Amino acid sequence: MMKVTCGFTIPITKYGLPPSVDNILKVMGEISEAGFDTMEMEIVAGEYQDYIDNWDRIINRSKELSLEVVSIMAVTYDIFSLDKEKSNKAIEDYAKICEMTAEIGAKMTTNCFYLPPEMVPEERTSYYHGGPSISVKVDDGFKWADLRAHVISQLGKASEIATKNGLTFAMEMRAGDFISSVDGIISLYKDSGLDNVGMVYDVAHAHAISEYLDLGIYKLGDYLKLVHLSDNDGTRPYHYEPGKGNIDFKNIIDTLKKVGYNGNVVIDISGIDNIMDEAVKMKDMIGKLIAE
Repeated sequence: MMKVTCGFTIPITKYGLPPSVDNILKVMGEISEAGFDTMEMEIVAGEYQDYIDNWDRIINRSKELSLEVVSIMAVTYDIFSLDKEKSNKAIEDYAKICEMTAEIGAKMTTNCFYLPPEMVPEERTSYYHGGPSISVKVDDGFKWADLRAHVISQLGKASEIATKNGLTFAMEMRAGDFISSVDGIISLYKDSGLDNVGMVYDVAHAHAISEYLDLGIYKLGDYLKLVHLSDNDGTRPYHYEPGKGNIDFKNIIDTLKKVGYNGNVVIDISGIDNIMDEAVKMKDMIGKLIAE
């Protein structure tokens, strides 16, 4: 049966990204008190030394609360950098985060299709505050096929590292990333030939790029590894609580049942008032839909 899980967007909303070690320990207690017994985490490459130094404390806190960490997002912004030194360093950071992921007992490592930093315009503008850039910087001689081949190579390295650590490897689908559609990601995976690769299906992002949310689940098939749930009206990938948009959560849960999905469904709301209270309401609602 599907399991309702607390997303890391909730700690981020309360305490920023990345939350300090003290705030991680604090919010784990808050998550447990709210009735969750599973959660996600994120670790930001280049900003994680305090986490490394205190990882035993975080692991012990998880055990003390019987709060299982099911997946950790490795925030490696340079993983697809066109600069070989940067992209190699990102893979090194990713490897360390995978070790930490395995140490805490999580079974999944996730990442995103971050735009290569060299392609981010110096004068960055976005559709909404904190959103993706509305344009890219493309140098003379740029070839999409070269970047795509680089992405496949980096995915292969990441998948191999995840496999060595006993982890499932999945990339999150997000509106605004340079590879963002269900079909585009599936095509990339098929060309990669990788066995250990899948997708985090974020319905808020999928809705913002006008994907049929139920059909996307069928398209993914065995690539579906994790589901993120939040609401919006389809115009922007906001992560609101149910009722603030027009996403049909019953249809999503029913479709997941039809395809035999038995993984985690993550409460992934973000940037809203009284977020823990809203997360509890959403947990109860999704739980009832699962039980029907």
